[in-house]
Amino acid sequence: MQYIDTVWIIICACFVFFMQAGFICYEVGLVQSKNVISVAIENLLTFMITTIGFCLVGFPLMFGETHRGLIGNSFWHFEGISEASPLGYAFVFFELMFAATAVTIFAGSLSERTKLFPLQIAAIISAVVIFPIYGHWVWGGIFLKQDTWLSSLGFIDFAGATVVHTTAGFIALAGLIVVGKRNKPKSGRSNIPFAALGVFILWFAWFGFNGGSILAFNDKVGLILFNTNLAAASGMLGALAVNLLLSRNGGYLISIFNGVLGGLVAITAASYYLEPLAALIIGLLSGMIVDLSSYLLDKTGIDDAVGAVPIHLFGGMAGTLLLPFFMKEELLHTGDRFSQFLIQLLGLFVNFCWAFGVAFIMFKMIDKIFGMRVTMEEEEKGLNIVEFSDIYSWEKFMEISGYEREINDKNDLLRKQARLLTVTEEQEKVKLARDLHDGVGQSLAALKLILGITKKDLEDAKIHLDKEKLIQSTDKAVTLTENSISEIRNVLNNLKPEPLTENGLTSGLTAMAEGMNQTTTMSCTIQIRKPIPHFDETVTLNIYRVIQEAITNIVKHANARKVDIIAGESMDDGLYDFQVIDDGVGFSAEKRQYGVGIPSMADRVKMLGGRFHIDSTVGSGTRIVVEVPITDE
Repeated sequence: MQYIDTVWIIICACFVFFMQAGFICYEVGLVQSKNVISVAIENLLTFMITTIGFCLVGFPLMFGETHRGLIGNSFWHFEGISEASPLGYAFVFFELMFAATAVTIFAGSLSERTKLFPLQIAAIISAVVIFPIYGHWVWGGIFLKQDTWLSSLGFIDFAGATVVHTTAGFIALAGLIVVGKRNKPKSGRSNIPFAALGVFILWFAWFGFNGGSILAFNDKVGLILFNTNLAAASGMLGALAVNLLLSRNGGYLISIFNGVLGGLVAITAASYYLEPLAALIIGLLSGMIVDLSSYLLDKTGIDDAVGAVPIHLFGGMAGTLLLPFFMKEELLHTGDRFSQFLIQLLGLFVNFCWAFGVAFIMFKMIDKIFGMRVTMEEEEKGLNIVEFSDIYSWEKFMEISGYEREINDKNDLLRKQARLLTVTEEQEKVKLARDLHDGVGQSLAALKLILGITKKDLEDAKIHLDKEKLIQSTDKAVTLTENSISEIRNVLNNLKPEPLTENGLTSGLTAMAEGMNQTTTMSCTIQIRKPIPHFDETVTLNIYRVIQEAITNIVKHANARKVDIIAGESMDDGLYDFQVIDDGVGFSAEKRQYGVGIPSMADRVKMLGGRFHIDSTVGSGTRIVVEVPITDE
């Protein structure tokens, strides 16, 4: 039977080893492409360091003969391991994979901004001091039959929700506080399907994580594996529910990952102690807690590249604290649920003081001596080229970045044009209403008046009709009708001025000047000093309307004999100018002695991102200057 147990432990250890592949896939998928090599190699180096450091130092401190329940002190240089327990080196191999998991978790959270060498120093200290000493307080009696201080109080952590996951989460949190956030947090993820593959690998490997922690192959294994799977699935459901409540939109994908991994972390504390329904509920609640904590951490500015803090810290805390309320009462180590909860709370508080406290001091010292962060320029380039001189990845990143910038520029242009079209449509409606009111409306009102007078004359005629007067009234009515029809045609034709479709503003303004010379006694000239740039259709229409409004105001109010339209007098600051100058009566621009026409023109020009200016003095004419940005569009 011992042979079967040993084989089972070795198989489960291999499962947990496969977690490293899951972590690489998950982390590589969530970081930018310019950092994927750095993250992958960092995980390999971390595993090497953890293997050597934990086996030589960490394991003796964690599982060696205890000194007052605080620290282990045996198995140095691998001596006495095979004699201490029938599991022997299979147990060492299994626990090594847990240590590697803890170190990999915190290293991933600091991705995309942290130097490789300082991170490996942190990995060494975590593997040989932080993880094994807290691990001794909880698990120090499972290899040698001995009491260590937290386990003797009744603290429960079946497979490492606290020992592995909250320890790693507190180390990650300390590192994130010291290192700070990236220059462009969440500016891109290289491969979400790859991250999803990583989640599935981790889900699969977790069966070894929990299944092997019983350290035997017996009838409890099936329940442990079943509970593990249930918690992962219900964790995803819980996270999706929170995502829906918070309307996180783009966070939907990350919520799926948070939920699965958060549920797995939480059930790690208690998969041995729970019935399936309880595992389902703990997974659901933990998924909700993890996704909510992810949302809150984003709001507080904690920039975790792979979500290690919400998943492992908050997921581990959830599982550790929920356990007393869902396990069978006869399995409680303290006899009642409330006292068990207090012990669980104490274990987490101790974990915070030890893991976070030591890690914060560690990161501060490393940062002071070596500097944790790469420079802003190196972060922009990406750690692939900074740490590994991977020119191909840099070129690929620049190519992708170029595409992204081009797409963003085009999206910005489309948004700008959409806003411009909307505002232009509203202004055209206002102009149409004003034209109909000022032209057609007044003619029709006069026509109505004349027809009313004529009707009254006809009704009052007792003996004979005044034929001459009737003819005159009829002529006036016909003339007004013709004027109304003409005004309607002018308004309709002006909805989309035909000259603009022929040669843009050049032909449109030329036709406008010719029309003024034919229909008024005022002389109108146009001078194009520099060729008018190509503007898109909406911008062209708005410029045309502004100049048209200016000419209309001159005809109605200026009593001018001459008006000049000048285009391209100056092109300062990337702006092309149009000027409308008349020799009319002028007005006081400072006192705002004008109607709604001028504010309407100013609004149109402002909408185009240009500048509008009026220079006018009573008795000395008016100059209207319109400056419009020259763009590549």
